[in-house]
Amino acid sequence: MNWNPLNSLTGRLVIVTVIAVALSYAATFYFYAHERGAALRQAAETAAVERIVAVAQRLQRLPAEQRAQIAESNRDFRARFRLAPAPSVVEAARAGSAAHIAAEVSQALNGAEVRANARQIADWPERWRGHGAHHGPPPNRPVTAVMVSVRLDSDLWLNARVHLPTPRPPPWGSLWAALLSMVAVGFGAALVSRQIGRPLAQLASAAEALGSGSSDVKTPETGPRDVRRAAAAFNTMSQRLGRQLSRQRHMLWALSHDLRTPLTAIRLRAELVDDEQARQRLLAAVADMEQLTEQALSLARAGASDEPSREVDLADVARTLVGELAELGMPLRVEAHEPLVTKCRPTEIARALRNLAENAVKHANGGIVRAFRNAQGEAVLEVLDDGAGVPESDLPRLTDPFYRSDESRTPSKGAGLGLAIAQAIAEAHNGRLVLKNRENGGFSASLILP
Repeated sequence: MNWNPLNSLTGRLVIVTVIAVALSYAATFYFYAHERGAALRQAAETAAVERIVAVAQRLQRLPAEQRAQIAESNRDFRARFRLAPAPSVVEAARAGSAAHIAAEVSQALNGAEVRANARQIADWPERWRGHGAHHGPPPNRPVTAVMVSVRLDSDLWLNARVHLPTPRPPPWGSLWAALLSMVAVGFGAALVSRQIGRPLAQLASAAEALGSGSSDVKTPETGPRDVRRAAAAFNTMSQRLGRQLSRQRHMLWALSHDLRTPLTAIRLRAELVDDEQARQRLLAAVADMEQLTEQALSLARAGASDEPSREVDLADVARTLVGELAELGMPLRVEAHEPLVTKCRPTEIARALRNLAENAVKHANGGIVRAFRNAQGEAVLEVLDDGAGVPESDLPRLTDPFYRSDESRTPSKGAGLGLAIAQAIAEAHNGRLVLKNRENGGFSASLILP
């Protein structure tokens, strides 16, 4: 069986927790990278504006003969300046970084005419790499070149070229920290869910054992408070149910035992009756009462046997039972060619199979007992007959104690407890009893064990 994490509490809690943390980290990473890029871009634009304004203001205060030299001396790998009688920017940008820089420079220079445009270049110009070495080498990544023209006089323009770094790549290194964090969170969620899941699994196993007929069932009261309360409530319920079932079984055992004495006395007195027909009627009634008593005692004991479970070949059990019934004149045959080993209480299984086989003989004058393993890997003991079958409306009630549907099959006597006993034994083994009509006529009773 393939393990599906969605089928377990631990798997679901870990998956949901990790997904929630991953989504949280993804949103945080997105906003952090976006805001970080915007902040870096704004800082670069502000630095460029301040640099251009500072150079322009300084040049305005200098004599005309010194301006060209000072403009050239302010160049480095991020900016260069030169004076010219005409602007280098013919068509100014209306939006983006260039427009923003032009507006800021114009405002700082009291409304001076400023033009700017921008274009993307692959890397820093090679000839600029030697300038401004004291500021550190320029980063090896694409940059935005912004051309700015500032009118200083009527016939003099300051043409500046500044480089803005493109937005830095997202901080992928922080993803490793996020992954480690998700692993830690997932591990913590697994520990927490294990603290809850283990007591719940123990509680489920105890409930299955209780449903199988075990009376002395108790689950450990461990885990969180709510789980401990559930376990304590289950233990209390199990004890009460066990006492109640024990009282009922003891009552049935005592009643069945006590009935044997008066039935024996009635049988002895019936033997003394001179009228043959009256004697036979009395003896038949006594036999029916004895059969009812024995079956009621068997129903009370079904699933509550002290017999230990062991590995048994059910195919051999089927062959042995069919052989015994054949010696009693019951026309049955067996189809059990392969070993069918499973763990069970063999005496109880043999009793349940005997009830099914006797029903087939009683209602259809014979049948077939098959032992095989189905597609799900379960052990199956199936009894087939060619009788009249059972009305579909009666199928759900066939396992009710004392219920009979003989009018639809061969008329026969019986207490109506055989199928109830077989079902109780099947459920005590965590199995099931499946009753159905065959497609081509007849009836099928299958005892299925895990």
